[in-house]
Amino acid sequence: MAKCVSCKKSAQIKIAFAPFCESCFLKHYQNRVERLIKKFKLIKEKDKILVAVSGGKDSMSCAHVLSKFRQRFKFEMGVLHIDVGVSDCTNENTENIIRDFCNEYKVPFYLLKIKEYLGLDIKEVSKKIRRPICSICGMVKRYALNKFARENGFNKIATGHCADDITLLFFKNWFSYYFDWIAKFKPIMPSNHPKIVTRIRPLFECLEEENLTYVKLNKIKIAGCSKYSYSVRKDKLKEILKLIDSKKPDFKINFVRALERVEIKVKEPDSIKECIKCGEPTDKEICGVCRLKM
Repeated sequence: MAKCVSCKKSAQIKIAFAPFCESCFLKHYQNRVERLIKKFKLIKEKDKILVAVSGGKDSMSCAHVLSKFRQRFKFEMGVLHIDVGVSDCTNENTENIIRDFCNEYKVPFYLLKIKEYLGLDIKEVSKKIRRPICSICGMVKRYALNKFARENGFNKIATGHCADDITLLFFKNWFSYYFDWIAKFKPIMPSNHPKIVTRIRPLFECLEEENLTYVKLNKIKIAGCSKYSYSVRKDKLKEILKLIDSKKPDFKINFVRALERVEIKVKEPDSIKECIKCGEPTDKEICGVCRLKM
């Protein structure tokens, strides 16, 4: 039987390229997140951080590990769950799981319903403009998350994007020539406008399988999108990355660490302005969300 790389006892967990016992894995996971926070100054004393939680393994891991660091880094946090009005993605069961988690760890819980908050029915909009629900959902959630955080006094937003997400999205955007998006793939995206809230990615160097193991060992219930997420949709690029993982298990970790060091220069975008309809930041005269309402 394999030995734990840390304590040399029997290993129960094999993650990517290293075996761990349960206790050492949890320490290793939290230590890696803590090192990233310190290295990139993701969190400062008196920060007020809003964690976006869908109910899946990644966002629940993010919320849990940050809750463990509150006293150490002396910050406040809250959890926001966005109900997009699509039952396969958000429903009462998902809401209850996240609410129970927040009650257990004494974290303020916020629920935002897109239909009430923005007056948008994502399913109806999808049919009307003939665009996939996911492409609309992502844009609307980014808009609502930033707006809600700012209006409620949060100075940072934390998301559960991990190394798998960053690697996949990098190549998707690369092959689509969206180099301006690639330049944003960093552990922290500082605010560049008074109405844009700084975003942090504490799990930037963590793998999906590590997040799943982390929630299992901590007995954290999870839920989340069951129909539209990348984890259940067939994706050729994701299959290619799995093949690379099978040959080089540390590929994604090394890839995102390389991204941390490199600066990708892109053409300067038009200056950020404010939407003439809603006042939210955009590089167009009318923002994407308001265009959906037209």
